[in-house]
Amino acid sequence: MFFWKDARDTQHEGIGLTRDISVRGVFVFTTSPLPLDANIKLKALLPLGGQVLPVRIFGQGQVVRVEPAPGSLPAGFAVAGGRIVFRKWAED
Repeated sequence: MFFWKDARDTQHEGIGLTRDISVRGVFVFTTSPLPLDANIKLKALLPLGGQVLPVRIFGQGQVVRVEPAPGSLPAGFAVAGGRIVFRKWAED
């Protein structure tokens, strides 16, 4: 999931699939259009090596690249310039 505010300070949210995740950035496939230079916050879950417990990802940054959808593939965007944090999810 990702969240951003537009020029009118209206909150938006979208959902997508992640690709190329690192502590410095992430690429997200999505059908939700995002403006270039948008400041966004991210939340995601990743499986942890086949175990039941997932890894949570929290991040924020700026949209530095927007890719249109070629053919039937989804569009996407790249986020950088912020921070991505990986945490093991411990169920309470």
